[in-house]
Amino acid sequence: MTLAQIVGWTALALTCAVVFWRGERPERLGAALIAVAWLLTPLVELRRSWFEPQLGILAVDVATLVALVALAFRSRRYWAICASAFQAIAVLTHLAFLINPEALYRAYLFGNFSIGFLLLGSILGGTLIEAAPIRFRRRLAPQASRSSAP
Repeated sequence: MTLAQIVGWTALALTCAVVFWRGERPERLGAALIAVAWLLTPLVELRRSWFEPQLGILAVDVATLVALVALAFRSRRYWAICASAFQAIAVLTHLAFLINPEALYRAYLFGNFSIGFLLLGSILGGTLIEAAPIRFRRRLAPQASRSSAP
């Protein structure tokens, strides 16, 4: 396992831990979607050559994009819109690679690798933003009940 893979799997595990600890239903569903896609990707990749179109990964990425867009419409969360946009970029890099595999090899490889971190960042940021008002209200609730006492 390479250092990049170790960092990626660690980032996924930490993000999912925070999301399942602090996130609400949309965040948990989004984290599950991203985790499933992350787990499926190595199973469908063509390891013999990255110079070939990765049609298995394209299929996983398209399915993930469709699920994230549906989640964005149903949940109306801003992080889901950002995650959908990042995933759309991943799908577009696949399509660009299909047009010209030799010219876009490095962009394809590094672009798709880095987009996973953008997805994790968007869901982690969304979870923290969604959780912040809850903590803020919990801190104010005891003070509000004390001040209303006779």
